[in-house]
Amino acid sequence: LLGTKYFPRIKGGVLFLEDVNEHPYRIERNLLQLHQAGVLDAQKAVVLGAFSAWRKAPHDRGFSMKSVVAHLRSLTKAPILTGLPFGHVPTKVTMPVGARVTLLVDGRDALIGWEHTHPH
Repeated sequence: LLGTKYFPRIKGGVLFLEDVNEHPYRIERNLLQLHQAGVLDAQKAVVLGAFSAWRKAPHDRGFSMKSVVAHLRSLTKAPILTGLPFGHVPTKVTMPVGARVTLLVDGRDALIGWEHTHPH
């Protein structure tokens, strides 16, 4: 959808991303596309969850998600946060899609909070 009229206007949000069975070089390619389109810089933060179940290939030469995150942090002004357990993993946090989020960032530390609203 990126580059089409169907891509949502994402600005000032907290973008949560995770994936399963995708090698880090593919994740990097997708994140770089979002960066080059200006999507990542338009966010308050980007939160990367679990990128699980991928297999190291013989020619990887140490390429990992740590490499992807380090490269992405060097390119974008939005904070790139890692370590929150969500995605295709046994123990996970459920992320509220579309909720208003409070984000406090202090150096390498971050606190994310959201309101729980009940219709009754």
